Amino acid sequence: MPKTIKINKEKLKKFYLQDKLGSYEIAKLFNCSQRTIMNYLCKYLIKTRSVQEAKALSKPRYPRKNFNGNSVQKAYLIGFRLGDLHISKTHPNSPTIRISTNTTKNEQLDLVEELFSKYGHVKKYNRDKNGAISIRCFVNNSFNFLLKKEDNVEKWILKNKYYFFSFLGGYVDAEGTFSSKHNTVFSINTQDKKIMHQISFYLNKYGIQCIKPQLARKMNSVINGVKSNKDVWLINIYNKKNLIILIKSVKKYIKHKKRKTDMIMLLNKLQYVRA
Repeated sequence: MPKTIKINKEKLKKFYLQDKLGSYEIAKLFNCSQRTIMNYLCKYLIKTRSVQEAKALSKPRYPRKNFNGNSVQKAYLIGFRLGDLHISKTHPNSPTIRISTNTTKNEQLDLVEELFSKYGHVKKYNRDKNGAISIRCFVNNSFNFLLKKEDNVEKWILKNKYYFFSFLGGYVDAEGTFSSKHNTVFSINTQDKKIMHQISFYLNKYGIQCIKPQLARKMNSVINGVKSNKDVWLINIYNKKNLIILIKSVKKYIKHKKRKTDMIMLLNKLQYVRA
């Protein structure tokens, strides 16, 4: 006859409820089957986890590394997140944070992969009918500083010049443009009214003259068949002196390949014109 396994109720509660072990892990501790553990959980009226809860507590399929950057790098990621990324927990108790975005631009896909692939698993999906590709990155809870999404830049970033320009680099990589084709101009065009006003204020504070953001498009306006669900705000800088100061302040933080190329072309044109 098979040996009967006796499992103490209090021990089982501790392993399952406090230590958050799964039935398979507990079964290995007691040298019994997983079914035996499930039977004892039922016998002792210990509420078992839902499928979602069990998934949230399971070990990640792919290795994850903690964020190990400094405050300058953290400020960049926050700027890029506020501009272009969707961040969420896969489950409230999950050890996994999901980072995602959709884009038609290969440079943006490359940048997202470059930023997060060293920390976790990155998955790309096929292009949809509009030519957009979805990319998802799965990282651990050391990236919880990216979860918060609000129209506001935190004070610790604004009060430090290096953190501010690193944040701006991330935000520009997501939402900005440098142009040297017709007019020489730097632009940011977004729905983030407060962030845009904060950027304008601190650009002026750090020696770059910038007018207040202008309302570029009203909520509910329709352009090319697309309806805007919020007001859209615009910052432009045309002045050559201010453009040169801006580029020299932000260039080491720009990571987007096209943005970097356009920025250098603009700087070269401005310096040539000055000469």
